[in-house]
Amino acid sequence: MEQHRDNILRAPIAEAMRAYAADGARAYHTPGHKQGLGAHPLLKALVTEEGLREEVSLMEELDDLHEPTMCIKEAQEMAAALYGADQAYFMINGTTGAIHTMLMGALRPGDAVLVPRNAHRSMIGGIILAGAQPVFLQPEVDERLGIAMGLTEEKIARAIAAHPEAKALACVYPTYYGVTFDLARIAALVHAHDMLLLVDEAHGPHLRFSEALPPQAIDCGADMAAQSTHKILGAMTQAS
Repeated sequence: MEQHRDNILRAPIAEAMRAYAADGARAYHTPGHKQGLGAHPLLKALVTEEGLREEVSLMEELDDLHEPTMCIKEAQEMAAALYGADQAYFMINGTTGAIHTMLMGALRPGDAVLVPRNAHRSMIGGIILAGAQPVFLQPEVDERLGIAMGLTEEKIARAIAAHPEAKALACVYPTYYGVTFDLARIAALVHAHDMLLLVDEAHGPHLRFSEALPPQAIDCGADMAAQSTHKILGAMTQAS
């Protein structure tokens, strides 16, 4: 039990970075600050000397983000197991990049996709890049608060009836005001019509870790979800 707990608490990528920095290799490689030796004092004030020694690139020991086989592969597998997903991918260009990847991977040019009006601009950009055709749905609006809420099952059902050719529903859960809705029922609805459920879950990476919170998108039956690890959890900017 103790061994299993220790394995869960491991950080393969950070461990590989520390091991590389401790190996004493001469820095005849990128980045140009040469493991901190050439770093500007302002940069050194922001980042520790140890961090600069570990911040290297293109080293075999630190794996390849494009086709990982070592520490990144292990870390992604651990993340997938943690979130209950078949696969997990780390993004270093923010959740915008993750959303673009999700939409371009799921949709083909000309495909119709249902999308709420309160979607982030990255969702719109992904639809454009995929060459898909958006079918916009108006989310419910809380008249007292004056903010857009989530989509209702009834509105989605009407949209599917009007657009049976739609390949996917791309929704926002939670919304940017923290609003959730019954995503499990919506997942069952879209899957019953052979559609995919793609979720911008940028503000929901914490949902998996407390039973007091609403369920995360993957647990509700989403086919893919993009999460912004730096917004709610403890990662640095652009981590997703």
